[in-house]
Amino acid sequence: MKKILMLSVLLSSLTACVSPTSPVDSLSAKPIDPARVLAYQEPHKDYAKVQIIRDKGFLASGCYVGVMYRQTVLARFDVGEKAEFYLPEGDWQFAIVSDPQGKGLCGVSGNPVFETQQIRKDKDNLFRISFGLYRRPRLLPM
Repeated sequence: MKKILMLSVLLSSLTACVSPTSPVDSLSAKPIDPARVLAYQEPHKDYAKVQIIRDKGFLASGCYVGVMYRQTVLARFDVGEKAEFYLPEGDWQFAIVSDPQGKGLCGVSGNPVFETQQIRKDKDNLFRISFGLYRRPRLLPM
């Protein structure tokens, strides 16, 4: 009986480690701590508002992650958090990076995956930080 219980615990732990994260809607997401928002906070008449929300789930939940835009980390996100930024219109490359202030394993990551996202003033610029089965964090449109 003990072996069956241990096997059940092990299998459920492994399943949690490989299961993808799931989206959080804007109303349920918690505002990010202002101390972890690092750039592009000033509204500007020529800029578009961009909202980014980090998914919920077990995968990578022990560390903050950063969103990089034009070689600048915008913010350090925890699970289920959201933040708004003001960015120029255009097709821009974004990447999810390990926490720039992280210690130990939280400061280590592979090469970030850069993806181009379209930012426009006349549309909702809503994105999610997703950790899917591809095992690399990505910034995806919602």
